[in-house]
Amino acid sequence: MSESSSIGTNSSSGLGTIQSSQSGSSDYSDISGTTVPLILVTSHREDSTSKLGSQASFKQLPANRYCYTSWHEVRNAEVKGDQLNCPRIREGPKDKERTFYSLRDEQGNLLHHDRKGKKRMDYRNKMENWENAVSVNLSFQDLGDAYQRENFIRVLKRLIRTEELQLMDDSLTDLHAVSLPRCKYLNLSRNFLPSFKKLPRLPVVEHLYLEQNNISSLDGLDVLRKAPLQSLHLRSNPVSFTVNYRQRVFQILPNLKSLDGVKRLPSDSEFDSEEEPSRMCVIC
Repeated sequence: MSESSSIGTNSSSGLGTIQSSQSGSSDYSDISGTTVPLILVTSHREDSTSKLGSQASFKQLPANRYCYTSWHEVRNAEVKGDQLNCPRIREGPKDKERTFYSLRDEQGNLLHHDRKGKKRMDYRNKMENWENAVSVNLSFQDLGDAYQRENFIRVLKRLIRTEELQLMDDSLTDLHAVSLPRCKYLNLSRNFLPSFKKLPRLPVVEHLYLEQNNISSLDGLDVLRKAPLQSLHLRSNPVSFTVNYRQRVFQILPNLKSLDGVKRLPSDSEFDSEEEPSRMCVIC
């Protein structure tokens, strides 16, 4: 099968294809004769009468209609949340509701289902199916607003069977209200967690990644003492630059096997908790 045929040349597919453009009269552009779905390129209509330096006229991509759409809101969706590798669950703004039931595709068909009220919420919960998700990746959700973080916490509270969870780069600051009873692997790197006290409850966690957060002290680390924690990653947190950092972590977590990717060393046990760190500055 040729490259062009594998992409598809039938404009009835709903994506649209690249065709030869006629100035000012087509929504398509000619890209060296290559046929690619219109949804993958910027749609630009030239004005043949415009003079050099005038402002160009740009049209929105067809995909822009889906900018606030979750997968379960699309008509005839069959896929459930636990079947997706990295679903977008970020809540859309309030303005989304004004157009939810009116947005249409290129053929004039409604983009979203027509369920309302409780039926809509029940259908959402059914299609998300988070209670049965074992491995979940909810990274890079761009949770810039309070209502988005609130919806995110709602989802996390439903992950009662999840054993592996990725939550990287989600701008998270507080997960103390969340419980992950079966989670063995948790990646919370590149967030804004200020303290171990803001972690979710993790009774069986074995591997915990907290790199590039804002943890400045070891206060609250003892909450992980009862967990079967084997490896802990704290690189690029302020606390990782403090005096006797490794020794103090292993003192609090005596069963920990690895810290920041380095196995426990004999020197990690050579620490006198009563010794005050020196304040002297020695210049050689």
